[in-house]
Amino acid sequence: MKLDRRLIDRIKQVFKGKLLGNEPLSKHTTYKVGGKAELVAIPLDEDDAYNVYRLAIKEKIPVNIIGAGSNVIAPDEGIEGIVIKMDGSRSGLTFLGGNRVRAFAGLSLRALAEEAASRSLVGMESIACIPGTVGGAVVMNAGTDKGTTSDFLVRVEVVTSSGKRRVFSRDELNFGYRHSLFASSDWLIVSADFKLLKGDGEVAMKELKRIIKKRFSKYPMKYPNAGSVFKRPPGDYAGRLIELSGCKGMKVGGAMVSYEHANFIVNTGGATARDIVELIKKVQMRVFEKTGVLLEPEQIVLGS
Repeated sequence: MKLDRRLIDRIKQVFKGKLLGNEPLSKHTTYKVGGKAELVAIPLDEDDAYNVYRLAIKEKIPVNIIGAGSNVIAPDEGIEGIVIKMDGSRSGLTFLGGNRVRAFAGLSLRALAEEAASRSLVGMESIACIPGTVGGAVVMNAGTDKGTTSDFLVRVEVVTSSGKRRVFSRDELNFGYRHSLFASSDWLIVSADFKLLKGDGEVAMKELKRIIKKRFSKYPMKYPNAGSVFKRPPGDYAGRLIELSGCKGMKVGGAMVSYEHANFIVNTGGATARDIVELIKKVQMRVFEKTGVLLEPEQIVLGS
């Protein structure tokens, strides 16, 4: 659809954040690919996010939601309607007492861990190395071998597709490996509560820095990428199977399977979303032919 002047004016009436019209999504995704969105809305806070999302629902405007732009592939042809970018980076953490914190969905995981550590609240250091936001981490139950987002989660507040605000407890969210109740919904997560551990904040900060340094040495950070491409298959690792199948260095256009870590696809320059999606399919086919395992993509194609 085309957002006419009436709709733009209505959005401006309820929205305090940044509005970017005809905006290249390549500026907002870690792959650095994607055509133009009719409108990118970057909320200032929970109420701002709620207002623009609710208006979009009421006016039947198509909505896509992203965080820091990792784990997603923005299509080359762009996206109609509004892309809500929940990326407040370092703002939006409230200390509730009793080791509990409430984080705005757009808060970066690193900022959550660092600000919590400054109050001697620890535990999420291993998760904080993931380059994403709280909302995205909840949707995908992001994590590492050391733990997942759901380990510390207590409560999530969302806006449903009917425009209603609703609160869920952790036990209602059907968490699994890279999965939650929200994975197949278009609901907007506005905040999440976590219960952390009381501990030594200085030690936690040192550990966080160590983990981030290790991540930069282990993963391909030279080129734009969106993190792990495939979910871990039961009892194995996607990277091992991809390497075993001879896929390292496989290319489609400017997209390439990383030599440093086989479960990463990197944009070596000039890659398109189409290149990345085609390469994902080629890797799936090669791995299935060689090992009989059908890898499941972790990354999401926006607008699909």
